[in-house]
Amino acid sequence: MKVVETRQCRTCPPTKVDTDWLLTIDAEVMPQVTDAEYQERLRQCAVCPFYQDDTCLKCGCYVSYRARLATKHCPVKVW
Repeated sequence: MKVVETRQCRTCPPTKVDTDWLLTIDAEVMPQVTDAEYQERLRQCAVCPFYQDDTCLKCGCYVSYRARLATKHCPVKVW
């Protein structure tokens, strides 16, 4: 189980979120990118000004979840 501490916004208190359960729900019905592509997406997100603690401030998604799914794309079109 991967648990990350994240915030909804700057004023919200941190919460612990289990991101693995999201992928197990969608893994059977949604195609996933390769591990190499996933790592590249995470690398690009890590330097983005909209990235904060595994959350995209542009769209509000969990970055580790969105980056894994082949059908999802970056809201600012980086990947």
